[in-house]
Amino acid sequence: DLILYPYQLYKLYLAGADAVNIIVGALAGKDLLYLSKIASSLKLSVVASVTSEVQIRALSKLSGGVDAISLSNRNLETFAFDNTGAQVLDLLNSDALKEYKEKNPDTVVLAEGRVGIIEIEDGKGDKSARLYVEALKNAGAMGAFVGGGLANIKDGGVGEYLKSFK
Repeated sequence: DLILYPYQLYKLYLAGADAVNIIVGALAGKDLLYLSKIASSLKLSVVASVTSEVQIRALSKLSGGVDAISLSNRNLETFAFDNTGAQVLDLLNSDALKEYKEKNPDTVVLAEGRVGIIEIEDGKGDKSARLYVEALKNAGAMGAFVGGGLANIKDGGVGEYLKSFK
């Protein structure tokens, strides 16, 4: 769900949620601050989904930061994905994220948006989703959301697919 109002946080809390995903680009600065404070008071972990350096800088203005930042390959205006994966890799290497991590070193950094589907090339002509995941890890991502990547696996091979990324 797109979290825009405090009552949504209370509903999630009453339903037993442990965490909430807040899409930073959908909120004004004061709303981001307000929702993150309410989530914190409810002991909900906050995952902030960002698509730009401007949004990372908006997070830097929060007094306590967030529990995790999810860097997204999604374009919030069109809802299309960056199928090259460059958007997340650029954010991982951005000055905005470096500055945020200096102030909030315990924040978990995740990647989302076509992870497990996007393939990149290694310079030898080999192309795979695993190479993209390795590039994310090498750039500082600590984990990723891979729902679409798992949904595309046929014949129950999810376990083998996940093992291939170790």
